[in-house]
Amino acid sequence: MSVSFTLEKRTNKFGECPIRLSWSFIGERYQSTLGASIKKEDWDEERRLVKDNAHNHNGQSADEINFLIKRVSTVVMDVELACIESQYILGKDMMKQVISDALTNDIARPEDIVERCMNGIVSTPEPTTRYYCDLSGRYYQFLCDAKNFYVGEKYYILQELFGAHERVAVPISKFKPEREKGSMYPITKFKEVSKEEVFGR
Repeated sequence: MSVSFTLEKRTNKFGECPIRLSWSFIGERYQSTLGASIKKEDWDEERRLVKDNAHNHNGQSADEINFLIKRVSTVVMDVELACIESQYILGKDMMKQVISDALTNDIARPEDIVERCMNGIVSTPEPTTRYYCDLSGRYYQFLCDAKNFYVGEKYYILQELFGAHERVAVPISKFKPEREKGSMYPITKFKEVSKEEVFGR
C-alpha cells in the first residue's frame, strides 16, 4: 500500500505521540497527522494500529482510532484504483481533499469521493497543436486545458502518440522545472518538443 501510518517522535503534554499518515501516488507525496495521538507503548508498530483496550487522553478507544486508520486506507485504495483506470493523476491539493473527506466523514462512501474526483474535471478544447515528451521518452499531443473545480487545480490533457494512445490528465506543475531531493539540477517531467522531433525520429 502507498499509504502508511507511523508515530511522530515528538510527544504532547499528555505524553502521547501524534499518529502521522503518509501517502504517495505517481510521484506526488502527501503527509498529515491523523488527528489522534496515543502513547508509544500503546502502538503496535508491526500492525500499524493501536493495541487493543488502549485509550488516549481524549477518551478515543483503540477501536475508534483503528477504524479511522482503516477508513483512510480504504478511501485511498479506492481513489488510486479509480485514478489508474481513468488515467488520472492526483495533485497534492486533491490528495489533501480526499484525506480530509475521509477523516471528517464529510462524504459517507469512498465511491462518492472517487466520483467527485472524476467529475470535477472539465476541459476546454484549444486549436493550437503542441507536443510533449516525458522523462521516459514517450511523446504526447496536447489536447486541451482542464480544471478540477473541486479543488481548483489545473491540468493539461495529453494523448500518447505511440503505443497505447492513452489519454492522461497531468497537473501543470509537472511541466515546470523542479529540483529533486539531493540533485543540483532542476528536472522538467514533461517538456514541450517540436513536431519535427516527434515525427522525424
